[in-house]
Amino acid sequence: MVKAMTIDKKHYPSQISSKLQSVVEENQLVKEFQKSRLKLSADIDRPLYHFSPPQNSLNDPNGLCEWQGAYHLFYQFKGDNQTRVHWGHAISHDLISWIDLPPAIYPENEKDCFSGQSLVEKDRVIAIYHGTESGNCIATASDELLLKWKKNKNNPVIPIIPTDQNGLPYRVFDPCIWKQNNEYYSISGTYKNGTRGVDAIGIDHLFKSTNLDEWEHIGSLFEDIFYADPGEDAAVPNFLPISEDKHLLLLFSHKRASHYYIGTYDSEDHKFYPEIHGRMNYGPWMSSSLHAASATIDSKGRCIAIFNTIEGKPQEKDSTKGIMTLPRHLSLQNNSLNIDPIEELKQLRFNQKNVAGFNIPANTQIDIKEIQGKAIELEIIINPKEAREVGINVLQSPNKEEETKISFLKGNHTEGYPSETIIDSLQIDVSNSSLRKNVKARSPETGPLKLQNGENLELRIFIDRSIVEVFANRKQCLTLRTYPSLENSNGISVFSKGSDAELIFFKSWNIKSIWPELKKFEGR
Repeated sequence: MVKAMTIDKKHYPSQISSKLQSVVEENQLVKEFQKSRLKLSADIDRPLYHFSPPQNSLNDPNGLCEWQGAYHLFYQFKGDNQTRVHWGHAISHDLISWIDLPPAIYPENEKDCFSGQSLVEKDRVIAIYHGTESGNCIATASDELLLKWKKNKNNPVIPIIPTDQNGLPYRVFDPCIWKQNNEYYSISGTYKNGTRGVDAIGIDHLFKSTNLDEWEHIGSLFEDIFYADPGEDAAVPNFLPISEDKHLLLLFSHKRASHYYIGTYDSEDHKFYPEIHGRMNYGPWMSSSLHAASATIDSKGRCIAIFNTIEGKPQEKDSTKGIMTLPRHLSLQNNSLNIDPIEELKQLRFNQKNVAGFNIPANTQIDIKEIQGKAIELEIIINPKEAREVGINVLQSPNKEEETKISFLKGNHTEGYPSETIIDSLQIDVSNSSLRKNVKARSPETGPLKLQNGENLELRIFIDRSIVEVFANRKQCLTLRTYPSLENSNGISVFSKGSDAELIFFKSWNIKSIWPELKKFEGR
């Protein structure tokens, strides 16, 4: 028999903690989730401090929000023996330690409850989502734990309609919602003028309502004709302020996955004018990599985003499919996007170790023998000097049969071109990460990382058994799934190629498990 967890009352407002304790003790589905999590704890790929589903599979995160002193994460979820997609649901006091709740929104007239976002008002939370084969739908909840969702009587409030060959007047797909001057606005993230994945362009159709019941199409917020590749759509949109005068439009493309625009939102003509474009994913999106996002502004004023990642291997018996990234704090500084791990992650650290700095000779690999682990955080500062590539190998077996390479590659200057054309880059290479036969081949995940003259490489690396997340200089973050098969693939080494480099700073911590059934694996 699985013992129900005890809710620490100091973390939640009293009205939430008491009701949450009742749910985890009495709700049949939540008790089933606890049993299945215990059964799944034998999976060597199951992360200790990332969110993973209690059963079967998860996909896009949805409706991330803060309500009455707690954070709520929703996500596309299929439980055991389910054939239709629900909104899975978890609650947290700190965006890190999650507790399963019963699924929030169930499909009825719609086939599935797909992606959408939420809007928190004073007395309720509004969820808008795509009901497949139906249209975009509204549900609202006002109870402390957001367990009691009431669907709008007019669902789908924005129904699927016939379109011409160009996708006009509009296609209905993934929505998000915001409020302005007592009116509600929603965008439908989709595509037009071609075939998705081939030659179409992304578009976010804009709708307006005064009461959530009736919605009027008023044009487009944004058409993705600036930086995206042909064939990219504008799915799973998150549209929210990133500073006092700029907005962030965080999108998912079914061709290249997560990317974003930052620009100006004209609240009079309801148009978004992008000024900056960037990507959150750089390689093939259906193999081990980052997927879609849900984002919110919390009570601290932070823009918080969380993404799901795609598996790089088939789902196996007694395992689940898909996990969430760590929550990321997105902010705007000097007209560029900063990406940081949220501050709350530091509370999971234990067993700090320090490594004194040293010279890394050219074309050598030096083992850091005092640090090992499969669920750890690393803070590293390296002066690349003139090296063409510097980096660190993690999840490394003693004989190097398995290792995941993280490295910075210095761009080369081409005579006759300005220095601005030099492209430095950061990469995660999993080509040597696993000896398993069923792991998919994957090219390195490689994103731009421009270091200024004299700027050191500053890394925060989060390793959690089957996922690696690398935050670099607050400018870049790369995520990739990795599947080491050997129990002793837990080593670390540093290297430099071409010229010497200098290791300036190296700290490590083991990371606590956020799941009771996985606590026994802490420190390994």
